[in-house]
Amino acid sequence: MKPDTKKVLLGLLLFLILGVWLLLAHGGSVSEKKMSSFILYAEFKKADGLMNGAPVRLAGMPVGYVSEQKFGDNFQVRVTLSFDKKMEIPADSSVTIETDGLLGAKHVELTPGADEEMLESGDTLAYSQDVMLLDELLNKLNTYMAKKKAVKPEENTENEIEEVNDETQSD
Repeated sequence: MKPDTKKVLLGLLLFLILGVWLLLAHGGSVSEKKMSSFILYAEFKKADGLMNGAPVRLAGMPVGYVSEQKFGDNFQVRVTLSFDKKMEIPADSSVTIETDGLLGAKHVELTPGADEEMLESGDTLAYSQDVMLLDELLNKLNTYMAKKKAVKPEENTENEIEEVNDETQSD
């Protein structure tokens, strides 16, 4: 065999191995999902990076998954959250798209409220917060720092951190 033929065959073999690995990785996650018996909806202005199959977490523990995303009213993204069993979720609960780590995968975090009335299957969560993109966060931080001409060492660092937090939460 010629050296070029060996390289092509090696490349095809690696591509085949990668394809089988992806198929097994994706196939395992899909087969674990059952028909959901409890569904909630959430609407977001942006759902960048959120994928179907992404986990829905409550207190950091997986309780469901994202089963569908489509355009809702006013060009918002309507996300379907599916759960395998009936969940007792207060009506004033909120939902947020979060990232695992700095650049990790997106997931939906469910934060229970304090209302005594519980959501029923098919209800829409009233409170939602969009995903915070890294470049948006850096732009806000850059804008904030541009407003500050110079940071004096004697200034209270804790106050500076609170001001940056207020700036990033202003959307």
